[in-house]
Amino acid sequence: MINRNEIQEKAEELIARYQIPSVSITYYQNGSYETIHAGYKDVEGQVPADADTLYSIGSCTKSFTAAAIAVLCDKGLIHLDDPVVKIIPEFDMYDSYAGSHLTIRDMLCHRCGLPRHELAWYPRLSQYSEKQMIDMLRYLKPNEPFRYKMQYQNMMYTLAGFVISRASGTTWESFVRENLIEPLDMGPISFDAPQLETFESRAKGYRFFEGAPVPGNKQVPYCPLYTMCPAGSISMTSTQLAKWDALFLNKGKANGKQIISEEMCTQMFTPQMLISDPIAEPLQGYLDMCSYGLGFFVENYRGTKVVQHGGHIDGFIADQCFVPDKDFACSVLTNSENPYGARVMRYLLLDAILEQEPVDWIGSFLRFQNDMKKKQQEALTSRTAVKSQSEEYPCPAPLSSICGTYSDNGYGDITIREEESGLSLELGTLTLHGFHCRSQHFLFTEEHVLPGLELEAEAEIDRKGNVTAFLIALEPTDKEKIRFLKK
Repeated sequence: MINRNEIQEKAEELIARYQIPSVSITYYQNGSYETIHAGYKDVEGQVPADADTLYSIGSCTKSFTAAAIAVLCDKGLIHLDDPVVKIIPEFDMYDSYAGSHLTIRDMLCHRCGLPRHELAWYPRLSQYSEKQMIDMLRYLKPNEPFRYKMQYQNMMYTLAGFVISRASGTTWESFVRENLIEPLDMGPISFDAPQLETFESRAKGYRFFEGAPVPGNKQVPYCPLYTMCPAGSISMTSTQLAKWDALFLNKGKANGKQIISEEMCTQMFTPQMLISDPIAEPLQGYLDMCSYGLGFFVENYRGTKVVQHGGHIDGFIADQCFVPDKDFACSVLTNSENPYGARVMRYLLLDAILEQEPVDWIGSFLRFQNDMKKKQQEALTSRTAVKSQSEEYPCPAPLSSICGTYSDNGYGDITIREEESGLSLELGTLTLHGFHCRSQHFLFTEEHVLPGLELEAEAEIDRKGNVTAFLIALEPTDKEKIRFLKK
């Protein structure tokens, strides 16, 4: 049984210990909703969050995109096992077999063989049209065989948005609004950052800067996703998101209407691909049988099937969850980029509804996060050690000769410039800073989008001493670097 006062106390503890500006929590059980909120939606103006505060839900948007596909299947316009090329004839992939055989189901359960390749699109969001996004997929290399492993993928959900548009004859936004939001009587929501700016009740997004002269939360701009909207652009209240999750508890029916068929609802939270990634240390012994359905993660938490998804976009972290056997759903929205805050509240709520022995999830994940930060810091390359190595093994080409513009068909252009401490690398709106290690090898870092990561890079130099290409590990899960040819 959930004690509202206890959850309120935990929400207050969470925002204090995790440095989160605000949290909004809504839980649903047996037909009724309860909403709890704490903290400020606007830190500078000291404006408290309330039940009407809109937060960006990031990748929780994927459940709406998957549901839109389900509606199209219900209408008979497409089928889950249709190949994508049936709807988008010009589509192809680096692996031509995957390109011709990739189905709508494959897209939605993340088994296309591609790693995330986030830096192929994130720094250039405003530049890419639908055509350019489709063309890009021809050149991005897989790192696993087709249908072999679940690898979370934003571009596949963008592609799903294109499928929705082509099959329905309208935009992704219009189709989702007319077939899901309006029949559910959810009220107004935002479909992208420019629209969110028009809501007076919106929360501002924040990022915690530890290394700043005065550490603390600083506001970050809303992130428009443009063509990538189907992967993560929606903003709404926690009550609206909980209402959305309750739809699946009621087998696709709401307000006397069958919005999604029971069959397609079941498909969405039936495991499609097992997940082989290790379970986070605090959850070991509590969580197992992790898998992905269609737009949802499906897992066994303390002996009970739980369906959930998280979301992250600049300045916000979100979490949605429902338990089919308990007629329970909850949503947790924060205007912070702390990766664990929203999840912590989910587990606290689950323990209460499942009548399990309470766990100090706030303390457990906080210790885990601090340990991870410490390990990341210890793993960083010592600049002092590198300096002596750099002097012993200098770069065989002057840094000035490495500078210039390079290109890759998948990632686009990069520009390398010389700076006081080494090299800078500009990739769309993102700037990485690199220092020389030894010979033609460099390490690049970026503190906001890629905190704690060091990306290995190297200049490719021919026997005449000319720099012909620049290779950099922009996809951290892939052993092969991205090779940019000098223009």
